[in-house]
Amino acid sequence: MDPPRRPRRRDEAKELLRVPVKFFKERFGSRTPSPSRSRPTSRPEVAGDIGTSSQVSLDASTANPPTKDTNRGEIQTELASKIYESVKTTLRKVVEVSEVFPPLKSVAAGLLVICDTIDAYGENKQEFIELLKRMEVLSRIMDSCPSDISQEVKDRFDGLLRTLEEKQKILQAKVDPTRSGVERVMLAPQDKQLVLKITQEIRFAIEIAMFDAIIENRAQTLQIVRGINWLKQRIEGIDNHTGTMGIIERTVQSLKRSNTLQKLGKVEGAEYGNAKRGPGCIPGSRVSLLAMLLMWATDPTSPHLFWLSGLAGTGKTTVSKTFCSQLRNRGLLGASFFCTLKESDKRDVYLIIPTLARILAEKRPTFGDALERILESDDSCSNPTEMELQDQYLKLILLPAEKTFAADELLVLGVDALDECEDQDAVRLFIAAILSQKPTIPLKFFLTSRPEISLRESFETSTHHGWLRLHDIEADIVRADILLYLNDRFKRIPRVYNHYQAESNWPPPEIQTIVNVSGTLFIIAATMAAYISTSSGNCLERFQELGKLSSNVQFSDIEALPEASFSEHLC
Repeated sequence: MDPPRRPRRRDEAKELLRVPVKFFKERFGSRTPSPSRSRPTSRPEVAGDIGTSSQVSLDASTANPPTKDTNRGEIQTELASKIYESVKTTLRKVVEVSEVFPPLKSVAAGLLVICDTIDAYGENKQEFIELLKRMEVLSRIMDSCPSDISQEVKDRFDGLLRTLEEKQKILQAKVDPTRSGVERVMLAPQDKQLVLKITQEIRFAIEIAMFDAIIENRAQTLQIVRGINWLKQRIEGIDNHTGTMGIIERTVQSLKRSNTLQKLGKVEGAEYGNAKRGPGCIPGSRVSLLAMLLMWATDPTSPHLFWLSGLAGTGKTTVSKTFCSQLRNRGLLGASFFCTLKESDKRDVYLIIPTLARILAEKRPTFGDALERILESDDSCSNPTEMELQDQYLKLILLPAEKTFAADELLVLGVDALDECEDQDAVRLFIAAILSQKPTIPLKFFLTSRPEISLRESFETSTHHGWLRLHDIEADIVRADILLYLNDRFKRIPRVYNHYQAESNWPPPEIQTIVNVSGTLFIIAATMAAYISTSSGNCLERFQELGKLSSNVQFSDIEALPEASFSEHLC
């Protein structure tokens, strides 16, 4: 008997269009249909009325308690289907009737396209559900948006819109809706990973733009930012699967006073929260970059070290501060160390790891217990600040961490402005120590620096790190972020803002001129803003004077500036 004839590709496509669920079950095994294929008979009730405090649980099982025979996957798919239809209905309404703020309509339209594109792909269902839960709240924010929203909220929507436009182009290039379902399923493995990565980055972009992440009752909560006061909404229980929100046991002994831990040195003020390191990113700026960094931090399979490099003035420290804040709010930040040439103990490479270890011990007492036992039992640790850097990393960080933290407990250590350390040979050894010793737990290092030759050489032979050069980000994206920054800075100068606001001419054209002069360098924009806001003299005249500059103006000694310096270098 002849074997059954294999159906032609055209016949397969016809079968897919006619009965898609049956088609996928027969050819690719049992799969739950994507949300768009399971339509609810009526629009679901919205949890909580607009304007009242309400909570949305992200645990599907609490929203629909399963019976004995109910499949959890089916419940999640049904829940996603309801959320999906609710989101699309609301977004379409925003697109059709919103004339309040143009980017609002554009954000809604972009989300619709992205939503349909990911849904058409049909995989990564859990990530799609997580994205939908955030989009569900975001769609309500937009649907109820009043006409008199603040500039900060407008900036947040602007920043989110730029990110969505960027991700939408990449997604649509990989998942062409005109291709057959078979072709979409047969995407290359690397393309499937890219779709998953973009889905997660969009999720983080929405969180960064519209929510504050907080830890409450040992669980992570997303709360709508304060500027959006027309809708009170919370999303509870975010990312509990990471294990980072476990109960932290407190020891009776105060580790901060431990004589043993005093061996690690007494560097103070090195953490990201030190106000001397400058402010973080303006809300709405750097959204795409921060989402990408959070994606790296929360992916257990990503490289254990990430190097963010950039020329002087590209805003590395500002990004680093904001990223550390995002990590802390999610319970993922172990410790941070911000180097600076201005303070001797913060430009010494040999003090970085001991300080990180001490901070981590103070925050995580069980880690401190393990570290103390090593310091007391290992004679080579009698003077930790003078140990070889490879031994410092192994004995002060890796060994106590591997004895303490769970296999699914993500933790990030951050070091900013590594190039400002004096001993560049020691910097090479520091990087080599981290690259050569991969942790057995998801412990990660985030480093920033200028692309100095000594640092570039340290990474050239490595395949175990992620990296991004800030100066390679598209100029239009950077200039849009600089415009947000300058608009915020000059609004804080009453004489400048009141002058133009009285003439209903805000933002004035001088701001765009200063943006053009700054190019892609935040430090130039910050320096000019600092010069204009000086208390002596007439700040309005200075603003108008710099607002007449040609974009061909030349600047000198930018590379010689310490990262946080705002000294005038205008020629």
